[in-house]
Amino acid sequence: MAEKKKLFIGIDLNQERAMVTLYHEGIAEMETVSTIPGQNHYQIPLAVFCTGQGNYFYGDEAVKRRNRADGTYFDDLYAQSEDPEHVPHRNMLVQFLRRLLKFRERFADWENMDSYLAVAVPEITDEIVALFRFVREELEFLPERFQLMDYTESFFAYVYHQDPGIRLHDVALFDFRNDRIVCATIHSDGYGKIKRVSSDKKEWTVPDYLLAQDEGKDEFFANVVRETFAKKIISGVYLIGDGFDGAWMQESLRVIGPNKRVFKGKNSYTMGACYAGYRNVVTDGWQYYYDAAYKLQGELSLKAMRRGEPCFLRLTQLGENWFTPTETFYFLYDGDPVIETRIRVRRQMSAKIESFTLDYLPECPPGSIRLGVQAVPVSGNRVVLRVWDDGFGELYESTGKVWEFPLEL
Repeated sequence: MAEKKKLFIGIDLNQERAMVTLYHEGIAEMETVSTIPGQNHYQIPLAVFCTGQGNYFYGDEAVKRRNRADGTYFDDLYAQSEDPEHVPHRNMLVQFLRRLLKFRERFADWENMDSYLAVAVPEITDEIVALFRFVREELEFLPERFQLMDYTESFFAYVYHQDPGIRLHDVALFDFRNDRIVCATIHSDGYGKIKRVSSDKKEWTVPDYLLAQDEGKDEFFANVVRETFAKKIISGVYLIGDGFDGAWMQESLRVIGPNKRVFKGKNSYTMGACYAGYRNVVTDGWQYYYDAAYKLQGELSLKAMRRGEPCFLRLTQLGENWFTPTETFYFLYDGDPVIETRIRVRRQMSAKIESFTLDYLPECPPGSIRLGVQAVPVSGNRVVLRVWDDGFGELYESTGKVWEFPLEL
């Protein structure tokens, strides 16, 4: 049977709106969905209007109906959904995202493809992780077909699929929305076969009295650029967000300088999410990984015997999101209650060996107890090694015993 095509969906989601990008290997390039044919109208307001008859309206159509008395208007879905007590908003967020997924139906054979969903959000918090675990399950995406990232990681994925000349040195992203300017500077350490890319991040609040003054706003942003570029070599600059609308940048462009590649747009995050989803599956020739606080900072392995030979079985992967579900493994107990682990941390030459004892195991012949093992990350640098007595079919019933060993990466 021929392998199914893969359909990648990248969604940029924040408190105000969403954008969607689609790609599969049968089309020439990624497509960011415009809700108005023939125009670059990518932004979809994060709103749902539900009538008393059970009809739903989304985005701009929901906003048009927000003051009507024949239904309920839901906005602020993203922020409200972070609280698990806000069940109606969580359900409406799922309903909204389910509606966005219908954009894949523009491909005639989409039902014969395997869909992969990648979502980019402004930042990753414990509340956001819990929310999107719920969302993934409600949308019925398998863990290996779902990816969550912050804006800076999606920007990294976008930039590293563009002309390499843009990233000869550091690349600066300026995101200007409402009264906030957020800057992320991404850079590669340039070492090794697989190169680590990381970022520096900073933000500024623009005073209200300057927002309506083009000259004052221009000078404020020019100073932001000066501060960002100090002691850095920048080869590429991206300007994202509604704050850059208009022709007010005069001094700012002068400070940015003529020797840098400068781009202005609004769909970099959604395209970056789509690229990241693609690279999470298709890694051929891909030489980069993005490092962040929500990435695992080390690799945990367990010593075992395979076909009579000692080996170390990898339980976690360096650079994976800590909230990505990890695999469960099963072993036959050989009579030795001591288990041995190996921890390799990025940029450390030697591995650390730690041993633990499984106490109160039942007296059974070697090979007659099956042990379940899983590494459960709780942050980027902390993992709990979980081991449990799984019994051995009808021969030996499980005692229900569970051992948990915390480890630092």
